[in-house]
Amino acid sequence: MTLSTQTLIDISLPIFPGMVTYPRDPTICFKDAKDIGCGDAANITEISIGSHTGTHFDTPFHILNQGFKSDGIPLDKCYGPAQVIEIPAQIQAIDKTVLAAFDLQQSKRLLLKTRNSAFWQANTPSFREDYAALTEDGAEYLVQLGIELVGIDYISIELYGTSGLKAHKALLNRNILILEGINLAQVDPGIYTLMAFPLKYQGLDGAPARAILLK
Repeated sequence: MTLSTQTLIDISLPIFPGMVTYPRDPTICFKDAKDIGCGDAANITEISIGSHTGTHFDTPFHILNQGFKSDGIPLDKCYGPAQVIEIPAQIQAIDKTVLAAFDLQQSKRLLLKTRNSAFWQANTPSFREDYAALTEDGAEYLVQLGIELVGIDYISIELYGTSGLKAHKALLNRNILILEGINLAQVDPGIYTLMAFPLKYQGLDGAPARAILLK
């Protein structure tokens, strides 16, 4: 099957001033650096965002203050078969019991479709503290399964208000990639090919990405 006969599904978030960011993270600013209307030869925009804006990867350095950084993200983990599972909308804390209800034995890349994707579809303008996310034992369960990449449809994989960032640490201590800020509202559960490559910033704690599924 060629690319032209497959369906491309963009699961990335659009980046724009005023979009939802994690509390106390940098906000987004677009500013004209050059403007044809002002006599410049070209239009150029100055962009100011945080490294964890929109669809992005977390690196171990983000939480552990050690390990690989943005330019060390292993690209082979960013491309390949990925399983999308749908977590029931009433569930906020995604723990081992929730995950054990799915057959994940053959998965290396796992994308969690939760009630969060509906937030993006509704264009919810403010940060939602009630987003669904992984618990520590849920993260440990994915480690035991040999998952290499886990993605979630909000801007953090950690439950809001929990201490210690334990879900992050359980994954990042094992160099498991975390892909945050995807939108799976238009994606049915199943197996896809994931292409989610980080921008090649050097030495950062995270990197924005464009994430695409092929069906």
